[in-house]
Amino acid sequence: MRGPLVVPRSLGGVVPAPRPTRAEFFAGAVQASLARISQTCPAVLDRVVVGIEDVPEQQSFIEDRVPLTSAQDGDQHHPAKVVVFRRPLEIRAATPEGLVILVHRTLVEQLSALTGFPVDVIDPEAGRED
Repeated sequence: MRGPLVVPRSLGGVVPAPRPTRAEFFAGAVQASLARISQTCPAVLDRVVVGIEDVPEQQSFIEDRVPLTSAQDGDQHHPAKVVVFRRPLEIRAATPEGLVILVHRTLVEQLSALTGFPVDVIDPEAGRED
């Protein structure tokens, strides 16, 4: 093969990095939330696995309400599990910034219910984000 592999840009300059997909943005929001939680209350994440799914299974709907997360208690042999559902949370958020806040609040509330730690211990800034 002869010739350049990439045609030079007519305007020159650097090609901007591609924007993350919605799934990548959501995964980043979950990771940022977990990093924030691990800074304020690392004990809450001991023996807890957090995962992401696009949508919940139909069996998990309660009275035609779509859940935002799902949690399962752990035992001696298995860690507790929290699953965050991407599409229901995306639909409820008006902006990307709102999605980041909603993901964090949802994770904090779910971890509080699962582990028994108070919300203000997991996230001391819980009431100040409004």
